[in-house]
Amino acid sequence: MSAATGVMVSKRSPKTPPFSDQQIRQIASGRSRAIAEWAQSTARQRGISMRRMPNHQFVKAVSRLSDGVVELDPVEELLVALGRAGILTSYQRGLLQVHYLR
Repeated sequence: MSAATGVMVSKRSPKTPPFSDQQIRQIASGRSRAIAEWAQSTARQRGISMRRMPNHQFVKAVSRLSDGVVELDPVEELLVALGRAGILTSYQRGLLQVHYLR
């Protein structure tokens, strides 16, 4: 997970995510492209967008020097943003990410 990636969303976080685990499992059972399209569509509908934080380059350099480099592609970063916004639980985000990468 990249610490230099931010999410623009209101502070309001729902107590229960808008999607059930069963719904997420159904999405995760699809192809990687379908998962990517779902993530992009969901983020667009909820006004969630990705932007680089000012310290992005510094965080990448520290991560590289500590042998802890983890590069996320734009879809993975969007899944992280959906989790931070309270749209997905950590379980749901992890499930989608694992199936997206397969």
